[in-house]
Amino acid sequence: MDDQPKASKNVVMVVAAMVSFHVVFLGAMIIAGHWPAAVWLVASMVGIYFLLRKLMKDEPQWSLGVPTIFPTRTGWLLALVLLGLYLASITSQSGLLLLLIGLVAGCFFINLARAARSVKRLEILPPCSAFLSEGERLAQPWKIINGGRRESGLIEVLTPAGVLFRVARLGPSEAAHIVPSLVFQNRGVYPCGEVSVRTAYPFGLVSASAKLGLTGEIVVYPALYPAPSPVAAGYDLMLGGKHQGSRRTTSGASFAGVRPLQPGDPLKQIHWKSSAKGRGLMVKTYDEELSGRVAFLLDPGHSRSLDTLNDCLRAAGSLMFAALDEGHHVEWLVLGDDSARLVPPFDDGQDILDGLARLEMRPGRLTAANVLAAAAKVSRKSALCLMLTDFNEEIAGGLNALLEQKRIVSVYLPNTLQALNVPETVRQYRYGRRQVEECR
Repeated sequence: MDDQPKASKNVVMVVAAMVSFHVVFLGAMIIAGHWPAAVWLVASMVGIYFLLRKLMKDEPQWSLGVPTIFPTRTGWLLALVLLGLYLASITSQSGLLLLLIGLVAGCFFINLARAARSVKRLEILPPCSAFLSEGERLAQPWKIINGGRRESGLIEVLTPAGVLFRVARLGPSEAAHIVPSLVFQNRGVYPCGEVSVRTAYPFGLVSASAKLGLTGEIVVYPALYPAPSPVAAGYDLMLGGKHQGSRRTTSGASFAGVRPLQPGDPLKQIHWKSSAKGRGLMVKTYDEELSGRVAFLLDPGHSRSLDTLNDCLRAAGSLMFAALDEGHHVEWLVLGDDSARLVPPFDDGQDILDGLARLEMRPGRLTAANVLAAAAKVSRKSALCLMLTDFNEEIAGGLNALLEQKRIVSVYLPNTLQALNVPETVRQYRYGRRQVEECR
């Protein structure tokens, strides 16, 4: 609240005073039995609530540090019990029931005040950024500090993915380092600015929560699994390549024999034992090492199913890493994007994981025009892998156009779709959450 503009502070204080005024008079009207006035006060409080909500939506900085108050499940249940007791007190005209109602209502107000005060005094210090895969927990501890002079507890730190961690009790000016227990099930980027803290201390009847405006992000990569290397094309000579060619070279890892020295041969490759036999200088030769090229064209969610898109990206990442391990050059491009990304053989693939984690669903890009445009943006030597979430007749026409260009094409589809009626030269595969299989 200290960093907010003075005007926003004044607005919040005025609204808080109006709410307090309405609560006091609402209680008085209910006790006195003036139901029309009570109904008017309730309607007025609802109007104030929506006004404050609109103000916070129009000015997001006002919501930082301003607690959101809401009854817990226990609070709602107890409120219903209080309503029943009040109706019973009207029928029986018993003052003892009203006394009991007043005591419980006092607990609600005490809980509201303590929770609102506690949540404003809590401070969270997260790591700058965190990177993990689906199905994993954060490994770095988060620091939580109670900056108030009173004890706090029943604390939950929340993200859009769920409860990050809980703290049962935190003494005055006490700090704790907590390793989050939340398991992130789906890939994506979770900004720390969306993290909020919530407490229902001390009675668990009313909770107060507030966003903290933290910096940093949690990046969850798609979970990869063993997958067969995709079909490659456009093999070129490359030292360290895992595919053997038909020719011999003067460098490599697999020794093939010796031959007479030729102009341009490096002197360090001279085989001195063979040269000492009197037949002239001989050099060592090796089997030719080749590296292929594979291009992945990704459909960003034409099926409009987030689960299918996540399965598609897990399969794409697994296939890309399998291709890199085989020593191939990998290119990948999202349909509708402007340029492809090139990843050299044996790269660590960090850019691939980060790009797949940040890819958002964009339906409507799976068209024959986008497929042909994407194929034109990658190397013509590359074999094409179409990672699709859906299929239609228009895409079948695009496949025929690619085959006319003499491209090698493989199609990867969800395992919920049946086999396609496409030319036999097009390899078909099905992917699920944890596997990729070829259609026989």
